[in-house]
Amino acid sequence: MYIQIRVLIRLIQYYFPIKEDIWCDSGFVLKVYSGVIEILSEKSVPQLYEEGETLKEAFLHAANKFFKPNGKVPPKSFFTKPQYNTWIELLYDQREEKILEYANSIIENGMPKGIIMIDDGWSDYYGRWKFNGEKFKNPKGMINKLHELGFKVILWTCPFITPDTQEFRYLRDRDCLVKNKDGSVSIKKWWNGYSAVLDLTNPEAVKWYLDQNDFLIEEYGVDGFKFDAGDASFYSNDDLTYKKIEANEHSKLWALLGVNYEFNEFRACFQCAGLPLVQRLADKNHSWEYNGVSSLIPNQLAQGILGYSYTCPDMIGGGEYLNFLENSSNLDEELFVRYAQCAALMPMMQFSAAPWRVLSKENFEICKKAAWEHVKYSEYIYKLAKESSRSGEPIVRYMEYEFPNENLEEIKDQFMLGEKYMIAPNIKKGARKRIVNFPKGKWKYKNDEFIIGPRIKEFNSPLEEILIFERVN
Repeated sequence: MYIQIRVLIRLIQYYFPIKEDIWCDSGFVLKVYSGVIEILSEKSVPQLYEEGETLKEAFLHAANKFFKPNGKVPPKSFFTKPQYNTWIELLYDQREEKILEYANSIIENGMPKGIIMIDDGWSDYYGRWKFNGEKFKNPKGMINKLHELGFKVILWTCPFITPDTQEFRYLRDRDCLVKNKDGSVSIKKWWNGYSAVLDLTNPEAVKWYLDQNDFLIEEYGVDGFKFDAGDASFYSNDDLTYKKIEANEHSKLWALLGVNYEFNEFRACFQCAGLPLVQRLADKNHSWEYNGVSSLIPNQLAQGILGYSYTCPDMIGGGEYLNFLENSSNLDEELFVRYAQCAALMPMMQFSAAPWRVLSKENFEICKKAAWEHVKYSEYIYKLAKESSRSGEPIVRYMEYEFPNENLEEIKDQFMLGEKYMIAPNIKKGARKRIVNFPKGKWKYKNDEFIIGPRIKEFNSPLEEILIFERVN
């Protein structure tokens, strides 16, 4: 984690009036209060650096020193077209005919073709990474058909192993599972129940897991994987493993597996900034406020400044399925539309609940417009992604990042897309106007209106419109 500060830091019971940057190799707790930043770290002492006068300068120093990008970028199709995840539509009932129906509906309703992610429920159980024979009569034929239709295909996977199975016993006997202090296999509680978890410090466990994935690619033509879970919270620092590491490092090892596959998606990572890994925000609620649409911009900005540029703002409308199901009988269509618009000018956008099914015809057309708006700007977005693979710079940027010392540091409801476009989504329920903060310079709105900054100006923001401003040299 890297943070630029110009306030008092309390560190190890001492106070330092400093203007510094902070880096810590292990996880730590950071508290901000009354002009004080307090850092609590159990494993390593934070390092302080005085580098640069701006957020951008500090970030570039951090990227170069601590998470230098490796020059590789995820496949272009992640950035140029929307992604479609089968989760909200099918939940655990992933079936060949339903997936093909979903894919055909995308095309029939005039949506851009992109990546299809087949979510949890396609296999027999966790650890047996083969298509369920009852649900999938001809998985290879299904994937071939999806390819013919113009989609790439990604399968959901996780590091958990269902207990009392052939795979569990095989891995247990080879010391490939995380154990408790007494040497017994550790059964972890997670959102789907109780499972063992792969010990990725053991090279044999890694080889076994990669072999499962490689078989799916070679046998069925799968393009890649959605690597779910891997959170440090599913491990304990006192777990017994082949090699002794901390919980955060287990999360890192899980993420590093994704480097083997061009098409990947993650939600949890540790110390993997600068790598060509696609990052999805944690599941969002179908709500305006807490963990809902209002959190998208702050969360995307935070990901970028931590070195994770290739980001996706979760499933449009909210991917926290229990929350979504609770609201399904009274779905907030305005929220769904505003979510799509907010995602449209971010590096990636992902649908799951089919907008043509859950929305009125009028509101679906607005969502479809947002999807095609993403396509319109996709070449520029991909250009930024390639630049990020060399420089590490975020694609989605804080206003303060591009325009330092203009009193924009607290603006977190609008953002810069690279250095060229300023995006001001409307994320307030019922609002048809919004205030936009303009930095210095000349800005073009639509084709005929120019705004000279710095200035604060109110704009009409009808439901069918995204406020996009182009920086004019």
